[in-house]
Amino acid sequence: MINPARAENKLPESFTVTYTLTKGPLSLAEMTRRLYKNERGNYVYESYSEPIGYARWFTDSTLLEKTEWNYHQQQLRPIKYSYVRKGSKKQRRVILNFDWDKMRVTNDINDDPWSMKITDGTLDKLLYQLAVMHDLANGKQALEYQIADGGNLKTYSFSNQGEETLRTQLGPLNTIKLMLPGKRDTTLWSAEELNYLPVKVVQEEDGREVTLILKSVNGLSIKND
Repeated sequence: MINPARAENKLPESFTVTYTLTKGPLSLAEMTRRLYKNERGNYVYESYSEPIGYARWFTDSTLLEKTEWNYHQQQLRPIKYSYVRKGSKKQRRVILNFDWDKMRVTNDINDDPWSMKITDGTLDKLLYQLAVMHDLANGKQALEYQIADGGNLKTYSFSNQGEETLRTQLGPLNTIKLMLPGKRDTTLWSAEELNYLPVKVVQEEDGREVTLILKSVNGLSIKND
């Protein structure tokens, strides 16, 4: 149960988690996500994915997403976001630099930069995942975010589907089930005992479903109230 009394809880200073990406019975990729502070005193959240097992026969593509951010008025504020996909077939590089004095973000896609206006509270498409954890820990009920993505501001609105206990590698965990409709309908289960870290994520598009399952956690201890 979300506890509204937990006011202004901040995220942990650092942690590392790994997930396995599956489709049906097949394990396709491993994803590692890390939160840490850099030499400038800002937070960095990064996500690295690479193919594993059977999938390596078909692709050598890797993906590194990274967001540098800090707290502003008790909310998460992005400074710089990067997306780098490498592989023998696909290459893509995206950089977003946020200028909060001018309320603009500069998008540099494959060395072709341009800028657009942003609103207060705008996030990038990696940082919103931490924002969900942060807001759940602080008892926030309305989980709606403006995301700078693809040259537009997109609204991500999560609906609360209730509580569910999941069996995980760490044992049974109490979770909040959230749904995000869109081109890819996304459902995630955020574990209360792990600062509302997602322990399972399911994306469905055109009847095809892929699942992220938590494999390991380092830096987050299971909390029992």
